[in-house]
Amino acid sequence: MAPVNTVALTGAGWHSPGWLAALSEAWAAYCAGSLPIGACVLDEQGQVIARGRNRLGEPRGVAGVISGHDLAHAEINALLALKDTPRPDCYGWTVLTTVQPCPQCAGAIAMSGLRGVAYAAADPWAGCTHLLTHDPYVSRKRIRVERAPADVQLVALRLMLHALLDEGRVPGERDVLDSFEAAHPQDLLFTAALHESGTLTDLRERSAPLPEALAVLA
Repeated sequence: MAPVNTVALTGAGWHSPGWLAALSEAWAAYCAGSLPIGACVLDEQGQVIARGRNRLGEPRGVAGVISGHDLAHAEINALLALKDTPRPDCYGWTVLTTVQPCPQCAGAIAMSGLRGVAYAAADPWAGCTHLLTHDPYVSRKRIRVERAPADVQLVALRLMLHALLDEGRVPGERDVLDSFEAAHPQDLLFTAALHESGTLTDLRERSAPLPEALAVLA
C-alpha cells in the first residue's frame, strides 16, 4: 500500500513553480466562471510539463481540453495536456491540484501511468485519494499521495469556499458546504466575511493578477 506523505513538496509555498502554476490555473478558472480548481503535472526534475483547469462553467467543447461537461475537471485537462506518458519515465511524474481529487480524477490519475499526486485543499465532500492507497487494484501501483505546503492549502481552501458561497449555498442545507464547515469552521467564517465584503468578487470581475487574489485570501 502506498504511503501518504504529509511533508510538503520541495519549494516554499506558492512561490514554487508547480504550486504557482496550479494556483494560476485555479484563479483563471474562477475568473472564467468555473470552479476555482487548477492542476499541473511535474516531471521528475520538478519542471511543469502540463497544466489544466476546471472548465465546467464554459461553453461545451472537446478540442485538446474538455469544457462545459461533467468531465471538465482540472486534473483531467492537465492529463490531456500531456503529449504522451512514456513508461517508465512517467512513473516519476506528479499531478499537483489545488483541491483533493474526486473519484473521477483519482481514477484518471491512477490509470494515466503517473505515480504521484499532491493536493492542497482537502475536500471532505468528494475527496477520494483513499482510492489511490486503499483500493486493492490501484494500491498495487504504489501511487505517492502528498500534500501542498500549508500556505497553499489555506488559499486554495478559501478560494473554493468563496466559490461555494457564490452559488448561494448556506450552512444547514446538508450539502457540500456543511461538510466543509464541519472540517474548516474558522476558514468558512473568514471566507464568509470576505465574500460579504465583495473584495475577491471585485478582483474576479476584473480578472486581477493572481498575487492580488492571494493577498486577500491569505
